Amino acid sequence: MLYAGANYHPHDWPKERWAQDIEWMRTASFNVVRLGHLCWDSFEPSEGNFTFEWFDEVMDLFHEAGIQVVLDIATRPAPTWLHKKYPAIDRTDTNGIRMEAQTRYMEDIGHPAFQEYAYKFAETLVCKYRNHPALYAFGLCNELGSGAPSYSREARDRFEAWLKDKYGTVDQLNRAWTTQRWSRKLSSFHDVVLPVSGQIQGAPERVLDMWRFYSDEVLAYMQGLSRIVRQFAPEARESTNHWSENPGYGFDYLKQYEEIVDLPGIGFYPGTNPEDRRALTAACFFMDHRIGELDQPIWCLEFQTGDFGGYASPRLAMRMYAYLSLVHRAQAVCAWTWRTMLGGEEQYVFGLVDHDGTPGWKYEEFKQIAEEFKLLQERGLPRQTSPQIAIAYSYESLKVMDGNRSYYKTDYTRQVLEAYEAIERANLDCNIVNLRSLRKDYKLLIVPGHAVMDAASAAAIRTFVEAGGTAVMTAYSAKVNEHNRVFDTPMPGGLSDVFGIRSGAFMRTRSHTPAENAGGLEKTELHLEREKPAILLGEQEYQPEISYYEILEARTAETVASFTNTLEKSPAVTRNRYGKGEAIYVAIPADADFLSLLLDRLYPALGIQKGPVTPSGVVARSLEDGSLLCVNTTGIEQTIQLEREASGLLSGSRFADSLTLGAYEVELVTY
Repeated sequence: MLYAGANYHPHDWPKERWAQDIEWMRTASFNVVRLGHLCWDSFEPSEGNFTFEWFDEVMDLFHEAGIQVVLDIATRPAPTWLHKKYPAIDRTDTNGIRMEAQTRYMEDIGHPAFQEYAYKFAETLVCKYRNHPALYAFGLCNELGSGAPSYSREARDRFEAWLKDKYGTVDQLNRAWTTQRWSRKLSSFHDVVLPVSGQIQGAPERVLDMWRFYSDEVLAYMQGLSRIVRQFAPEARESTNHWSENPGYGFDYLKQYEEIVDLPGIGFYPGTNPEDRRALTAACFFMDHRIGELDQPIWCLEFQTGDFGGYASPRLAMRMYAYLSLVHRAQAVCAWTWRTMLGGEEQYVFGLVDHDGTPGWKYEEFKQIAEEFKLLQERGLPRQTSPQIAIAYSYESLKVMDGNRSYYKTDYTRQVLEAYEAIERANLDCNIVNLRSLRKDYKLLIVPGHAVMDAASAAAIRTFVEAGGTAVMTAYSAKVNEHNRVFDTPMPGGLSDVFGIRSGAFMRTRSHTPAENAGGLEKTELHLEREKPAILLGEQEYQPEISYYEILEARTAETVASFTNTLEKSPAVTRNRYGKGEAIYVAIPADADFLSLLLDRLYPALGIQKGPVTPSGVVARSLEDGSLLCVNTTGIEQTIQLEREASGLLSGSRFADSLTLGAYEVELVTY
């Protein structure tokens, strides 16, 4: 079953409007709608005063139209009456100033008072609608991980309790935090403070633990919502469009995701400019990240129709995005949003229906998506895959590298996306994994810029290689241990023997030197360019766009590729036999072009067959029935060579030995 529908906000529109909107959805072949998010006080306008009658009518109307409902448990944002009753749930900024709840996500979700009322509301909502015939699934709140944490006195107290539980004694905490540095020893746990003061952050060891604490609070809260659903509505499915990868807050989703959701969800926002390749890659990567190793299809609980001030993507691009999501194991796309909102912070986020209530051309395009999805029901969709490749993802490395830009000058997320893009170019599937709980068998494990290398992660890589796998690790990896302290052993820390190298010295191809201007008031950056290093891999020479490379000392490893125009002529890629497998180290930050060259040489020996051969920008996957799903993500015409004569299910056309797709066009090729 495939689903297409929209996000609908009945509390924003007159009651007389509902029937017309729902009829338009039914006419467009929509079979799912997401409801209930962002409107706690529409269900409970004052404490204990529940007003479900209006929503009963909405649920009944969707049931009559044959449209199933994903019902969000809308505990964020908290209602004004709760903020007024318990001002302590208001967020406090890094200066210690309590902030009024002016916009969404202004509550401290770790605060016991917030959780008491949120869970009470969640239980009431779940019990009210658990048996409604329109219900398909509950959503575990909206965009957990977005906003910002609270730096209140209450949060500090909870942090202290978290540290006591983790370290047991203040002596162990002092050792973990290296508190002898700069005379910052702690006499008791009560000396602990949140390591922020305005724009200044404290020592890296403390900051990493702070982010772990906030992450654990989000995970615990989400688990609490999940327990309520499983206790009171065990037959219902559960999903969430959290925002764990949010760079300003976020949480470690892969740490506990298998215990929380059975139906992965995401807000799919590749941007309104399909030519922004990085945004497109990121949208697909985080779909695979949400799936992890669940082997479940994913639901695009929000699916981009417009942007802040942007009416839409070019025509057909929204349909292209829908098929791109199918490639990445989607089962549902829910347009964000049905109607363009008239007020609030998103009054210029454009939906399928314009401000005046009239369906725009995007409605017709989404109708086409929904009707075509019905044609694809028997074609092996949603896709079920068994990837042979895994990419390691680390929330902790994200936080560590973001917190120390003096050394980690290449953004962590960028490095992960570069590795992912290399896999995408080969039209191959991969899983995004947590090294500390690697559950499936893979032939190839890619570890891009994984700065934090705790003992469990190092053991996972060691075991993987020893058992016959091939691991590829890139520069900036394994620099600090689980306490965010730099290793005092040969790098890559904990794995030097596995990779057969020592990585000590490094060079910058670009120096960043602060210098005062003539007035002495403002600071600028002088960029002193050095010659970019070139790498010889086999007979191919490649010059990557990088600002950093590591000078490797090969010990038991062999040199696969070398820098050709550097003073050291040091190894750029090494390969070490360890146990039954191999460990390959790349001395530059993850780079899609170079990794593509390297991986193309590895695939045959690993028994990994590349996916369909397509021009750059055309994504394709073979389905279980032998058909070929092709998506042209570019704004130009592209031609794909076919194995033999074939037909197009979507276009009804016949093809001899090639298929030509126009800009943003898609096709399901059947032989």
